[in-house]
Amino acid sequence: MLHKGYGLVLATLSFVAIALTTMAVKVGTTDPEPIVRTLDSMSFVVDSIESELLVAQKKASEIDTPTSEPSAPPPPARPKNIILMIGDGMGITHITAATIANKNKLNLERLPVVGLMKTFSNQLITDSAASATAMATGKKTYNGAIAMDSKGRKLKTIVEIAEDKGLATGIVTTSSVTHATPASFYSHQPKRSRINREVSAEFMTKKIEVLMGGGKRYFMSKHRKDERDLIKELEKKGYTVVDDVDEVGSKVPRKMVCLIADMQPKGYSRRGDFLPKATAKATKILDRDKDGFFMVVEGAQIDWGGHSRNSKFIINEMLDFDRSVGEALDFAEEDGETLVIVTSDHETGGYSINEGSLKEGEVAGKFTDDYHTATMVPLYAYGPGAEAFSGTIDNTDIFFKSCELLDLEIPADILEARKKSELEGLDATTKLDSTDIMEAHGADFGSGYGRRFQKNKDKSEKQKKK
Repeated sequence: MLHKGYGLVLATLSFVAIALTTMAVKVGTTDPEPIVRTLDSMSFVVDSIESELLVAQKKASEIDTPTSEPSAPPPPARPKNIILMIGDGMGITHITAATIANKNKLNLERLPVVGLMKTFSNQLITDSAASATAMATGKKTYNGAIAMDSKGRKLKTIVEIAEDKGLATGIVTTSSVTHATPASFYSHQPKRSRINREVSAEFMTKKIEVLMGGGKRYFMSKHRKDERDLIKELEKKGYTVVDDVDEVGSKVPRKMVCLIADMQPKGYSRRGDFLPKATAKATKILDRDKDGFFMVVEGAQIDWGGHSRNSKFIINEMLDFDRSVGEALDFAEEDGETLVIVTSDHETGGYSINEGSLKEGEVAGKFTDDYHTATMVPLYAYGPGAEAFSGTIDNTDIFFKSCELLDLEIPADILEARKKSELEGLDATTKLDSTDIMEAHGADFGSGYGRRFQKNKDKSEKQKKK
């Protein structure tokens, strides 16, 4: 629609055209050489005025039409980074207990995509090694295996695949860095017990940029049969090696190993906020890699609280893990290219809540066992690709979906094995009851737990004799 002033301009244009035509044919003029206006010259005048009219119309349109805010760019379909967070032993009840104790609010509630995950290994009830192996390699295996299949063959982990492609990688845990769950992402051992020094030696062959947790003695020459000083070797390889995250202050090293305990770190009440701080520092270090990163964060001692049937222990470790989830989400929200996945390897304790107070933040929990159960565990996701983790999935899907989203090459034999039934080979291996497994691991589960499990075994054997 033309501006209201355009009519006047057109009328003026018509008048000028008529006047010029009249001048061209006027008789009796006193001018010695009358000016003659041809049709070509008239066309030029009309074209010029029309051009000016169009410019004016465009300007008027820009003034009259309100400008809209530029639309935000669509989120990326694939993540550049993935942070996999594992609450070891964390079931729905563990989350519920932490929610009650924290007056009905957790960072976990910030993750919009929720699902469930099956946890079984080659046996119905998994241990941490087999479950972590499934998540790290996409393959089911026997309990106790660390990134090895049921035939004793090494399985390539997602951390190793990511490193091969040039992505940065990192592992943060509240257990020793050689414990079953973290070890299953970078090591290959036929059994999980008494192999800490072998696992630390394997780490030295990897390109992992960040490693944080306990287990310092396994890197020290005086505690190794081969007398290798892995601490010095790490420093020569360019790692900043510290005993506490705070030692580096605001600096962001290129590579960092932080070993906060000689063996297993203390519980939260004595360990403090190591895990949230380590999570935040690790994301900053790994984010320096322009190609992206894959990181594993484990709240290991939630599981230990379940083994000891201790609700207070569980809640303290759950809240510590949840604060670490908050750090990862803060990074992901600002970054816009990071997928955060939060899940568990299994449920521990058959934990239930039969009474308590949401108002007072009190929980009275009960347990059916001091070992793992077969129940499915919760799964949360936030960021690009999060929708792939909704519904009910298998623990091996963590590997496959993460590889697909990061465009990592999946080994051909693993893809072939995926086509077979999930139930093939189930219960095919020798079963170990919970006390057998705990006795084999002993002090690896933290102070006092080995003694508890031995006591349980002695009690069980006495009952059998009766």
